[in-house]
Amino acid sequence: MTSPLRGRAREEAILAAAVALVAEIGYERISMDAIAARARASKATIYRKWPGKAPLIAEALRRQAEEATPEIPDTGSLRGDLRSAVAAIAAALTGHAGGLSLIGLIEAVRGDATLRELVRRQIDRRGAADGALIAGRAAARGDHCDPVRVSRALGVAVGQLFLATLLGGGPPGAEEQELLVDVVLMPLLGPGGGGAAAPGE
Repeated sequence: MTSPLRGRAREEAILAAAVALVAEIGYERISMDAIAARARASKATIYRKWPGKAPLIAEALRRQAEEATPEIPDTGSLRGDLRSAVAAIAAALTGHAGGLSLIGLIEAVRGDATLRELVRRQIDRRGAADGALIAGRAAARGDHCDPVRVSRALGVAVGQLFLATLLGGGPPGAEEQELLVDVVLMPLLGPGGGGAAAPGE
């Protein structure tokens, strides 16, 4: 029986092999055979965890993002927390040294429906989790803040940062990120961060 520690190390080796191959030859050209050979693992081992390369690469993206920013730090203010969230989104879009980037996978995401859906779900889940976390902290400080509005505002941030990164050749700098928070996100949430009530709310 494989120990949990050894199993984890094997998973990391497989994910690292997949990331390296994507960087070398591109998502479209890699195969499960190539990943197995690079990781020195059997295909049966890989398929027990991931049914195909799309879920495998999506898992690599998720783990990379979580390791880079496991949780939005508590800055003591709604504005500060949003700035931290925006910085984390910008970093996730471009990846890290030797890692995957969502920008780099744009063709794969567009052409592979499975990968596209998995990435979309990851973005939605992270946005909902970060929205709930940021709104909960704001509420604890005495500010009304709707977690759904915060998560949707973060979704707007993803779109803005993705386009700016794609067209600008790199992520927006700290000043542009600050403007995104102050000019777009905070006004979307309205006075106090909660946003004006929509009709019927």
